[in-house]
Amino acid sequence: MKYIKLKNIIVVFMLLGLWSCSDESLTEINPNNPIVSWNSLGDTQKGLNSVYNSLLNESILSIEEEAWRSDMGYPGFGRPVANTTSNLPAYNLTYTNGQEFINDKWNACYTTIYYANQVIEGLNSLLPVDPVELELWESQMGQARFIRGLMHFYLHSTFNNGEIIIRDKVPTVSTGFGKALSSSDEVTKFFREDLEYAYEKLPEEYDDNFLGSATKWAAATILGTSYLYEASNGPNATGDYVKPTTYFEAVINSGKYSIVTDLSLMFTKEGEFNQESIFELAYNNQYRLDFTVWQSGKLSHQLSHQSTANTGFFMPAWVINAYKNDEMDTADARNIYTEPDGSTTQKPVSLRTSIMTAIINDDLSFFGDKRTADAIRTSTNGWGFGYYRKYIEFENTDPRGTRSAGSNVVVNRLAEVYLMQAECLIQQNDIAGALKLINEIRNRWALVLLGQPDGEWPAATFDNVVYDKASLMDRLMYIEKPLELSVEGHATRWIDLRRWGIIDDNLDRLSNAVYYAEAYSYPARDPITGEKTGATTTKNNSSIVDVDPGASGLNVIDYEYDEARTNYNSSLHDYYPIPLNEILRNPLLN
Repeated sequence: MKYIKLKNIIVVFMLLGLWSCSDESLTEINPNNPIVSWNSLGDTQKGLNSVYNSLLNESILSIEEEAWRSDMGYPGFGRPVANTTSNLPAYNLTYTNGQEFINDKWNACYTTIYYANQVIEGLNSLLPVDPVELELWESQMGQARFIRGLMHFYLHSTFNNGEIIIRDKVPTVSTGFGKALSSSDEVTKFFREDLEYAYEKLPEEYDDNFLGSATKWAAATILGTSYLYEASNGPNATGDYVKPTTYFEAVINSGKYSIVTDLSLMFTKEGEFNQESIFELAYNNQYRLDFTVWQSGKLSHQLSHQSTANTGFFMPAWVINAYKNDEMDTADARNIYTEPDGSTTQKPVSLRTSIMTAIINDDLSFFGDKRTADAIRTSTNGWGFGYYRKYIEFENTDPRGTRSAGSNVVVNRLAEVYLMQAECLIQQNDIAGALKLINEIRNRWALVLLGQPDGEWPAATFDNVVYDKASLMDRLMYIEKPLELSVEGHATRWIDLRRWGIIDDNLDRLSNAVYYAEAYSYPARDPITGEKTGATTTKNNSSIVDVDPGASGLNVIDYEYDEARTNYNSSLHDYYPIPLNEILRNPLLN
């Protein structure tokens, strides 16, 4: 973890070297005879640090693959068909149980569970502990059980209709390494017991030496999320939106978090562990430079590189169009740009769009050391029309190159809790309460607020729409949540689409939608002063519109999601299958 004291970091790397394992190592004999001994809470803390480092495996969140699988990502360079064929199974929904990314995700989650179980058993071996150390013991146990519960929750949410393997202890020769699947209800009971323990025992916050450690409120967030999924997930949905509400209320009212309004702290290194962040992965590219960018155990990530690389995850047309039309409050001074000569002009896109994306229409913000419109690559047959900014690291001195980024990745933040709570309130017909939560987020971005004027924001512009349960839920599903949380979290978008029962309808919407690429012109500016030069720059076929400007050829974007629409089968694709490698090596799978 980035902020653990240096002496502990060094030991963590030693432990990673001892414990790092491939999926095959989990079926070897010697994992039941650990090299590391547990003699003190200092030892278990070092082990716990390794558990956190295991969370840095990018396959756990699978942000790229989840962007492609859902409706949030286009699979790299090449249009109308992406050139990187290995990206297409996720995007076109043609993957099988032998797909590498599915196997990698499964293994990464269970490897982390394996490490967490080592620490749990190590802590249990220290019992009874001195009463003076009991609070620390419970905190460490809470963190290990939080991570074990989190991994089981992730697996339950994405694999085999929730019927997965419960790994509650380190396997040994006597217990055997094969294990049968458990029912979805059994898995839910198991991970909630872990998370409830964490919620009860974990501290509300840590000092600066342990930033990034799981807190009571991280546990509450995941518990609430699990109950929200249960309330709304398909034919077995409970419809109980009260239970998740209690957890979300606890987080919101904890006094530990707030919606960040200083936008320089959003998705930047300066904003790591800000007041909105609830659970955050602490990456680092200053240590373990001897690890390549492809090795397990590295502390950096490739998301910055993949945000713009020809093999990466680009923005699909519908997302670009939605961000481009994110409605600014034109009366809000934050949406006014002051020219070097003192004159003012309306910003071309919303603050949210500028912070989260890079599209041609944003000709005032910077993308690295150039204006965004001048910096990004667009083309109708190759690069497409926009990038996500959230993971891009513009200043990187790592000798391994841009594939090794050290910026943190936020997994859960308060805005997500607000939107999940808003959904619960909508389902309980508390439209006013839901609007307040949504509008607090929108106000942060100086957007037009929803509904009727509210005295909480007397100077704001409202859309004056009278929302009901159906219309506000529709807006949450297609605008508020996907734009605020694009390519964040753990499979958030796909799970939402599945539990809302709209995968079919959404694929119909996307495959039938037609967008067009047209020229975009903007004032040329002096690169030093920012002053307009008097010239105009025009980028052909670069701006997405949804009204036909008389386009033809590849300027007509009517191919996105056509294959996915044809291939989607609920029984095959709502959840990932059990990986083929697990089937082959586990004789007890039923």
